Amino acid sequence: MWESVKSLLADFFEEHRMRKIGFIAGVIVGAAILIFGFFTTLFAFMCGMVGLYIGSRFDEGDDLINKTLMFADKHLPEKLRRSRFL
Repeated sequence: MWESVKSLLADFFEEHRMRKIGFIAGVIVGAAILIFGFFTTLFAFMCGMVGLYIGSRFDEGDDLINKTLMFADKHLPEKLRRSRFL
């Protein structure tokens, strides 16, 4: 029985895979909007996108932590700068 279910799912995703994945993602997002509300779902989506961006930068080997600290040192007021503590 499990082999037939496994082959059925494999056949299901074999043709038009992205269309079916998009449908499932749409149903999940729609359910999240109905359950949690639009702005809560939008906030969670935006947090996920920021996490995806940061993760991709780390995967590329970018020194994101040092760049962030240098940006903060450059733009923060003098009394909040990190270089004061070093």
